[in-house]
Amino acid sequence: MKIAVVGSINKDYTAQVDKLPQKGETVIASNYKISLGGKGANQAVAAKRLGAEVAMIGAVGKLDGGQDIVKKLENDGIDVSGILIVDDEVTGNAMITVDEKGANTIVVYPGANNKLSPLWIEKQKEIIRNAHFAILQLEIPIETVEFAVKISKEYNVKVILNPAPAKKLPEEIYEYVDIITPNEVELTQLTGTEDIKEGASILIQKGVKEVIVTLGERGCYYTDGIREIFVEAVRVKAIDTTAAGDAFNAAIAVALGEKLDINSALIFANIAGALTTTKMGAQDALPFRQEVESFKKNLVFG
Repeated sequence: MKIAVVGSINKDYTAQVDKLPQKGETVIASNYKISLGGKGANQAVAAKRLGAEVAMIGAVGKLDGGQDIVKKLENDGIDVSGILIVDDEVTGNAMITVDEKGANTIVVYPGANNKLSPLWIEKQKEIIRNAHFAILQLEIPIETVEFAVKISKEYNVKVILNPAPAKKLPEEIYEYVDIITPNEVELTQLTGTEDIKEGASILIQKGVKEVIVTLGERGCYYTDGIREIFVEAVRVKAIDTTAAGDAFNAAIAVALGEKLDINSALIFANIAGALTTTKMGAQDALPFRQEVESFKKNLVFG
């Protein structure tokens, strides 16, 4: 099963603190880590670790050694032929602060991610054509996302859009999306309502085929406009929620690509997301397939 991920590639700078700083406050970090991240790259690595064949379409900067990141992704078993190396830019950066409960704040500088253009997607369209699923996020230009989803549908490739970070989308983009996966905040920003069912219904009315709202420690909610499914979260000791959503999105694609029913796919994705929170960092924390399967055998709902 093949997955094409179109999205961001970042370097993550993570500081662990007792509590997140308030406006104007300085806090001292107890731990600091530099790792690879970006929602696109995270989802690519997660999907590969969960058992898919993965190709990444993205961009890195040459000014700060982005070629090393490409090599790392290649060593992880990912097809990197679709990654653009931008000569006059740095790779995207994410500055992450994580508190003792695993909550975080993230500031992202897009860097080379902003150079990922529709023209580059056009040149890489065979990667999308050969995939079963295309996964996208919103850390790259909106016009690139829109072009990529249209190319995907032209080739009958199923589109999963993770609308993070949330921003206003062209109305026509929704009709090209098979599955959209906002969290509660993103759902509100996209629809103007804090009611989960109402917000999901609005997205269905806009043309999305299926909606999955991730609810953190409360699990997730699914609807296709007819069925409604709520799946509880699984119990783990969370220390860092960074990349949990990325693991969830990758897992949904892998599970559905393996023909699991939607309820089983949601459980699988919940486990992948939860296990990610038990380790510090982004890609370093993403679980392997055997970890998810092992956890499933002793599943305890929270």
